[in-house]
Amino acid sequence: MAESCKRRRISTTKGKPKCSSSSWSDLPTELLELILKKLSFVDVIPFKAVCSSWRSAAAQLQSQYHSIHITPWLMLPNGQEDDHTSRCFLNLAENKVYKFENAFEFEGLGNDPWCVGSSHGWLVILDDEANPLVFNPFSRVQIELPLFPNEFNPIMIHFLRKKLITKAVLLADPSRCKNFVVVVIYGFLSRLAFCKHGDTTWTNLSDAADQVYRDIICHNNQLYALDDNLSVKVWDFQGPSLNEIVTIPPLTLLKDVDSTRKFSRDIRVSTQIYLVKTSSEILFIERFIRKSFKELSTEDGTQTVVCSCSTKLFYVFKLNLREQRWEKVESLNDQVLFLGGNQSISFSGLDRCKPNSIYFTDDKWNDEYDTEFSYGGHDVGLFNLDDQSITHFFDSDLEKIDPPPFWITPNPW
Repeated sequence: MAESCKRRRISTTKGKPKCSSSSWSDLPTELLELILKKLSFVDVIPFKAVCSSWRSAAAQLQSQYHSIHITPWLMLPNGQEDDHTSRCFLNLAENKVYKFENAFEFEGLGNDPWCVGSSHGWLVILDDEANPLVFNPFSRVQIELPLFPNEFNPIMIHFLRKKLITKAVLLADPSRCKNFVVVVIYGFLSRLAFCKHGDTTWTNLSDAADQVYRDIICHNNQLYALDDNLSVKVWDFQGPSLNEIVTIPPLTLLKDVDSTRKFSRDIRVSTQIYLVKTSSEILFIERFIRKSFKELSTEDGTQTVVCSCSTKLFYVFKLNLREQRWEKVESLNDQVLFLGGNQSISFSGLDRCKPNSIYFTDDKWNDEYDTEFSYGGHDVGLFNLDDQSITHFFDSDLEKIDPPPFWITPNPW
């Protein structure tokens, strides 16, 4: 991580002005804002820590800072088995890895935090007992959430907590909105539940009780949910009560598009689907993942067969609401998508990111994290829609990357 800003005390000889540490806190706000605009994200955090006036200046510039597109970082374990609290972050724009010591070290979290969602630079994580909280690993602010119902706390919680929540999203940035909402896809039937900040319980979305949901995203304080039938539902959380504003009925793909043709006879291929909201479109992404099996030696010398997954192809479709169908997209132009356990996000014109590409991480948790000897977390790379090639930009010697890599958009607040 970049070196922290430090207060400096400058002494001078007799007859010359003296500058003490208090002088730094007395710098005009306009000057501090000019300095802040020149800093990279990694320097904003120590900037805020200098003194209260510097922290206040950073807060005043917060809305402007958030309007600037920041390339998502890839959150990684630090590679040391005995250290569960530190994390490494790969900054794609700089092609540089930063290590944040003890980023997850605080009372009550336990030794094995498990991330189930990432939105607005905040994570939704579960502690050792599957107790949920919202956490910012950069500012280290944590917000407790209500405990889940009893079905989230079975006897085999250490095994099942990595299966019970498919994804979690925040409908607003907690550092800018105190009335934020968290929504999760939960349980073996993939239902939807939500809680507002300050709630003591989770509330099921009653209209979603009979559906199996595959992905959720938030946009302008609205929840978009994609179900197994490729139907999209939208709920508005802005008013005093929850309001379902639109239901897009089950949609079919164009007849001349058979997205499973290439892998239809391969039983080892499964699909993962995503919903993405760009500035002008609603996208449906289909990801094809192939399982492979290999033998590994355990510590006691025995052999075990483990399963790993590798992504082979993506198809992109856009919603044609007028004709109520998904149409295949051949190019994303300058758009870049980031898919995985995080809320699916789209950016344009990012520095050092390849346009018309999909950056993806390993999110086949139900398969790869089934057993102690699973070989997981390695399916990380980018898919280029121009030539349908896949490039892996992160490699690890670990048999299992646990916790798996996760996209997060840095937020110093």
